[in-house]
Amino acid sequence: MPREGIDYAWHHRVDTDALRENGATFVVRYVSHDETKNLSAAEAQLLSDAGLDLAVVWESTACRARDGRAAGAVDARAAASQAKACGMPSNRPVYFAVDFDAGDPDLPLVVDYLHGAATVLGTTRVGVYGGYRVVGHCLDRAVARFAWQTYAWSAGRRDPRAQLFQHRNGVVIGGLSCDRDTAFAADFGQWRAHTAKAPPFPYPATDYLGTARPDPHCHSGTDPLERRQIARWQKRMAERGWRLDATGVFNRQSERVCLEFQAEKHLAVDGLVGPETWRATWTAPVT
Repeated sequence: MPREGIDYAWHHRVDTDALRENGATFVVRYVSHDETKNLSAAEAQLLSDAGLDLAVVWESTACRARDGRAAGAVDARAAASQAKACGMPSNRPVYFAVDFDAGDPDLPLVVDYLHGAATVLGTTRVGVYGGYRVVGHCLDRAVARFAWQTYAWSAGRRDPRAQLFQHRNGVVIGGLSCDRDTAFAADFGQWRAHTAKAPPFPYPATDYLGTARPDPHCHSGTDPLERRQIARWQKRMAERGWRLDATGVFNRQSERVCLEFQAEKHLAVDGLVGPETWRATWTAPVT
């Protein structure tokens, strides 16, 4: 099922609540030689904690792909290093931007550039960003496993093999200037920075909590029940008036809310949603 997301280059502040309220479930961000537009580790953590997936694109200059194989290898090394520093897993791809209307003489150079990137990353981690002609040419020749097509230079056509499609530029969300994208594939190279490990959550123990389990605590992870428990607590806290999204991941905002709630209700202030905090979430008066 398609998913909506955004991409952006420069920013001063990112309002993750506004992004989510406007339907964004993922963000594509830049790595480059320009530090003013690069994804940072702190930003990757912020977006991940908000439940947004990430993907990265490398762009130094719009026509860099004309510089061939050696340039591709150099750029891939820089991209991999920057993305790793932001928390990207080593098996996730990098999109390489072909940010101009490439003509027939340019296409062999683009292919050579991506071959160079593959010598560093491997073909399975190479993606390409560009118009209809560039995306199709690179996918046909298997020099990119991932493709992010822009509506620019596409004359209204979309290659159905492209995992991502950039369909609108110049949108402002929460004061952030960005572009809108749709993901048409389940895997488009997305990842998240490591989120804080969840504190213990009590498993259901009474009528209003549901069915009990032998283990009295749980942690966020891959267990669907664990994530549902965390989401239930987050949803209940939001109903009580706290600014919190029910993501099922106990992120830093969840910990801050937990600490403030415990202090307000004169509970042990440890940031852990143990049995007493869990019970107070449903039974303590809303103040």
